[in-house]
Amino acid sequence: MNILCIFDVARKGVLLSVLSIVVGTAAPLHAQDFFRDLGTSRSSGGIGPGVTASDYTYTDSRPSEFRPVTPIDQSEEGDKYNFALGPVRFGVAVGVGIEFNDNIQLSDKNRESDMIFRPLINIDASWPISETNTLRLAIGASYAKYFDHSEYDTGGLLVSPTSAIALGIQVGAVKITVRDRFSYQEEPFDVAPLSNIANYRRYENQAGVELDWPINQMVNFGVGYDHFNLWTNGNQFSSQDHAIETIFIRPTVQVTPGIKVGLFGSYSAISFDSGERADSVGILIGPTVDIVFSEHLALYVEAGYQSLAFDGTSQFDDDFLKNLTAAERALFTDSSDSGGYYFKLELSHKVGPIFEHAISASRTAEIGFFSDFYDILHIEYSATFKGLRNTEIGPLLFYEHYETSGDNGETADRWGAAIGIRHHFSNSLTVGLDYRFLYKDSNFKNNDYYQNIAFLSLYYRF
Repeated sequence: MNILCIFDVARKGVLLSVLSIVVGTAAPLHAQDFFRDLGTSRSSGGIGPGVTASDYTYTDSRPSEFRPVTPIDQSEEGDKYNFALGPVRFGVAVGVGIEFNDNIQLSDKNRESDMIFRPLINIDASWPISETNTLRLAIGASYAKYFDHSEYDTGGLLVSPTSAIALGIQVGAVKITVRDRFSYQEEPFDVAPLSNIANYRRYENQAGVELDWPINQMVNFGVGYDHFNLWTNGNQFSSQDHAIETIFIRPTVQVTPGIKVGLFGSYSAISFDSGERADSVGILIGPTVDIVFSEHLALYVEAGYQSLAFDGTSQFDDDFLKNLTAAERALFTDSSDSGGYYFKLELSHKVGPIFEHAISASRTAEIGFFSDFYDILHIEYSATFKGLRNTEIGPLLFYEHYETSGDNGETADRWGAAIGIRHHFSNSLTVGLDYRFLYKDSNFKNNDYYQNIAFLSLYYRF
């Protein structure tokens, strides 16, 4: 039954904003921020975490969704801005990409290929309102034009999930960040359980506030609130529309100059627009350890307890199910709750100026699609080699395994391998060549697939 292939489509794509909004500014991320999920989402599940505009490394990008490329290695915050209007600094960059995709529908059979044209514009802005208060804006917008399958052209302007506006306010020793992250996405690769579909169209928005209070040189206390919304475009995935209210705390203690320990705890109230789907409460709590062994080696580890408790039996009435019989539709009900351990870690190693690499892993429970939840394990290795003049090479490997809840749950594995090459002709002009292979093996018939993508890009930073 082909409909089973759609099973848990919402996983990471639905909740990506919940993960990434914690950063909330255009500043580079720390390792643990790659994993920050506020109890309801995880890392990007494939080709690396989302990045802020103009802070590019290959491991932060996906070939099938054109992302910015920073010309030459730029680590200073001010380097991303290339002109100013009064006190407001701007960074503007444009790009174009041509993608070849040999399986645009992620199908086991009846595979279709196409060439896709992807233009892009990136805008960063920073307004230092005062010495302690700064307003930041990052927008990444793009479009996808299919040469042979115009029905899959972008249904609007794609807005990157890294797009955000944030205001940093300093009140005494307390730093307050007010932020909003917004996006419109269609990429199905973000959703591991998704098969046999070319577009998963959804709007996401997350607004929140976070307070960081350095109580003394050793102790820091963080607390915050976030409101997240997901709206799908059309009726195909309408049961997935929902809102999440989250409060969280994260105190930390600097035990030694190289060791920081802490606690992360969050409470999330999850409400679905559809009355047929059970609402949920999510809890996540666990200790964190951040170790800097040296300037070249760092480790972040987090582990603890996570639960998702639903208040009834979920039923689903999306367009994907409309042709099922009553008996078949009855298979798509779920009254399961989740409770168990989670963990997240990242080990990063900078061997020298020309090579660095990292391994990350996570195991979490997440809101499901045509199920209450699913458990997912994700392991990823990435590297960057800069031994060639003005050229970067970035290989990446990942594996993930997930199991969905319910009496007719899906069990599946995905493997991926990618490599990207960036050559910087100047500080403004960069050319990229990417390749990615993706393979999925599921216990559901017709959910298996493999996919090859090649992507040639040109990026210009003014």
